[in-house]
Amino acid sequence: MQVLNFGSLNIDHVYTVSHFVAPGETLASSGYQVNAGGKGLNQSVALSRAGVRTLHAGMIGKDGLFLKETLEAAGVNTDHVMIGEHPTGHAMIQVEKSSGQNAILLYPGANVEIKASDMRRILHSMPQGSWLLLQNEINAVPFLIEEGKACGLKIAVNPAPCTEAVRTWPLHLCDLILVNEIEAAQLTDMPADGDFRRMAEAMAERCPDSEVVITLGSRGALCRSGKEEIMVPARPVKVADTTSAGDTFTGYFLAAKLRGMDTETAMRCAVFASSITVSRPGAAGSIPSADEVFRNPDFFNQEKGKYHA
Repeated sequence: MQVLNFGSLNIDHVYTVSHFVAPGETLASSGYQVNAGGKGLNQSVALSRAGVRTLHAGMIGKDGLFLKETLEAAGVNTDHVMIGEHPTGHAMIQVEKSSGQNAILLYPGANVEIKASDMRRILHSMPQGSWLLLQNEINAVPFLIEEGKACGLKIAVNPAPCTEAVRTWPLHLCDLILVNEIEAAQLTDMPADGDFRRMAEAMAERCPDSEVVITLGSRGALCRSGKEEIMVPARPVKVADTTSAGDTFTGYFLAAKLRGMDTETAMRCAVFASSITVSRPGAAGSIPSADEVFRNPDFFNQEKGKYHA
C-alpha cells in the first residue's frame, strides 16, 4: 500500500522568543533557524519514517531545492515535485521558549500555483486503492478530493489551516478526516472550548462514511466512526516545540492503519510518536523514526489510559 501526499513544501524561518510579539512591539529573538517545513512535507516525512511507501506531489520555486532533498533523504519519492517560476512557500514561526507553543505566519508562494492538468495527470498515475493525503496549504483541494475519488483512491484530509472555504469542501467523500479542536469547532459552528465529543458527533453526522479524528493536545485524541467513539490519552512529556505535533500524528496514524493496526492502536501509535516530536525542537527533523516508535518499550508497555515512562 502506498500514499500520495499532494501537499505543501515550505521554507520555515523559526524564531525563538520569550513571548509572542504584540501589535506595535519590536522583539528580539534569542534563536533563529531555517528549516524544511510545510504541513505537506512534514506529513510525508512522518509517513515515510513510519515505514510507508510515500510519494510527494507539490510545487517549489528554484529557491526551494533543498526541500526536495529533505524529502529524498527521508525516503520519500519526489518524482511529482515540480519546480515553478514563483518563490517557494515559506513560514515565519515564533516559538515561545517557556512553553514550546508556536505562532505561524504563512506565505503560500508556489504551493498555490499547481495546474489542474498536472493534478489530474498525477492522480491518474496512482493504482486504485492507494491513499491520497491532502492538507489546506495548496490550491484546488476540492478538485483533488473529487478527482481522487473518481480515480478509485482513498482520501485522507487534514483541512489545516481551516479557512471559511473548507466548509464547502466535499468532505463527505473522504475516508479519513483529521482535525484539531479549533478546526473541529470551526467546522461545526461550536465554541473552541466546547464539547469536543459533540464536535466529533456533528462531523460524523455530516460525513457518515468517514472516520473523524480530533487531536486534543495534552488531552490526547478522539476518534469517531459512525456511533463508535475511541478516546486515547496523551503521553506526558516536557514540551520543547509543538510545530510538527499534528503532522506527526497524521502521518503515523495513517501509517499505522496501513500497517494493519486497529484504530485504537493506531491512535496510541500516533500519540506516542507526537510525544517524541514535541520533546525536541524543529519541524521535519523532530519527527521520530519507525524504530523510535514501534520498537520503543514504552510503546509496548502501554495500558489503557496509562503510559509507563
